[in-house]
Amino acid sequence: MAKPFTLSVLCLCVLLSASACFGSSSSTNRFNRCQLNSLNALKPDHRVETDGGLIETWSSKHPELQCAGVTVTRRILYRNGLQMPSYSPYSQMIIAIQGKGALGLALSGCAETYEEPAKESSSSSQKPSDSHQKIRQFSQGHVLLIPRGVPYWIFNTGDEALATVTLLDTSSEDNQLDQSPREFYLAGNPDIEHPEAMKEHQQQQMEEEGGNVLNGFGKRFLARALNIDEDIAKKLISPDDEMKQIVKLEEGLSVISPKGEGHRGVEEDDESDESVRHKTRHEKSWKEHRPAEEDVERGEAHEEWETRERHGSNGLEETICSSKLQHNIARPTGADFYNPKAGRIKNLNSQSFPALKKFGLSAQYVVLYKNGIYSPHWNMDANSVVYVIRGQGHVRVVNNEGIVVFDDELRAGQLLVVPQNFMVAEEAGDEGFEYVVFKTNDNAVTSYLKETFRAFPAELLSNIYKLKQSQVHDLKFNGNWGPLVNPDPSQDQSS
Repeated sequence: MAKPFTLSVLCLCVLLSASACFGSSSSTNRFNRCQLNSLNALKPDHRVETDGGLIETWSSKHPELQCAGVTVTRRILYRNGLQMPSYSPYSQMIIAIQGKGALGLALSGCAETYEEPAKESSSSSQKPSDSHQKIRQFSQGHVLLIPRGVPYWIFNTGDEALATVTLLDTSSEDNQLDQSPREFYLAGNPDIEHPEAMKEHQQQQMEEEGGNVLNGFGKRFLARALNIDEDIAKKLISPDDEMKQIVKLEEGLSVISPKGEGHRGVEEDDESDESVRHKTRHEKSWKEHRPAEEDVERGEAHEEWETRERHGSNGLEETICSSKLQHNIARPTGADFYNPKAGRIKNLNSQSFPALKKFGLSAQYVVLYKNGIYSPHWNMDANSVVYVIRGQGHVRVVNNEGIVVFDDELRAGQLLVVPQNFMVAEEAGDEGFEYVVFKTNDNAVTSYLKETFRAFPAELLSNIYKLKQSQVHDLKFNGNWGPLVNPDPSQDQSS
């Protein structure tokens, strides 16, 4: 009788040992992805063009992106361009780098709070009233958060092209599939955006049979499941073979939106951030003066109506239906660091933007003026992805062995991954240098080299670097107190 029990225990031990072994191997492989001897400036690897715009993606197979556990997509929506509704199994952070648009989310369980007035009498000739969930207006410089599994769409409400850059957090704990980037489209006949994530036979099958996710159910089942006619179901599956991920709506898009009394439509959004966008777009001289306080009031008014908060048992909470999911990171008056001769830096984390807590992401917006320097620093608790919006600059990245892993120019449209704790410094060229940094921690902390030196006792610095006391004083106290520097010798060096 004891033998079966002993055998069971032995089998259990073997299984546990194997599980521990496999777990250790998986963990080791994950960490080995960041053993990088060199970094590369990455350009998009794949391009999908449509009548309404274009999509460019970076391959998730790049060692740098595998290290950070993310990948990146850039979308350009032409005038009246609509990005088809889709959802993903991971969180997404989007930044608008040009133009303006409208974002629609379909949050499960939330009410359709935007509605047309009820009609006193109904007639077959009258158009039925509509209701839908809240639509968020945004413009250049806004960061948008898309929760995992939530369908969303974006429409270009301006006359110029709308350009966005999206960080896909494929290694998020919310994503229980794998790190292959996926988009589940609810409409259209999408082309392949991430071919590197698919095997050859899968690509061929998608090219021959693929479409939006509704296509797999067939019109008959959809008609019964949704209680609609088969003609409607057929259009849901494939409204038009030419409709891809981005389409152009010739007549624009008219929906319920709070503009003014009796006004409908998202195509004529207010210009609350126009002064900021105008300044950023035409900042060719890269010389910045402190913005007027009225810009703060106008910028905050643009976001005031979209934020509703309630007091709960744990203090100030945000409900998922009314939570603020966008923030203007580019507004000059919001800068955390500012030097009129060097540039400005804005940090966006879960302290200033509470919704980021659930996303595990944060961001930094940097504008360096001509010859401005962002002095050596490192992210203590996050990998980071640098995407260049405008201009060009020289970037240096050094690993723990003191080896330079990147020392080159970075230009608009390129991205660079900087692993956690690798020291990095940026210097703007003649055209200036404007970029956004996506970080894989909701409250990422940046440490600055100059600040570190000031924290050390003078005697310690004297001994470890063999410096005279006067040299130690220069090391600790010369120059600016912040991380932004312009090496112009005529610059005021006082504290």
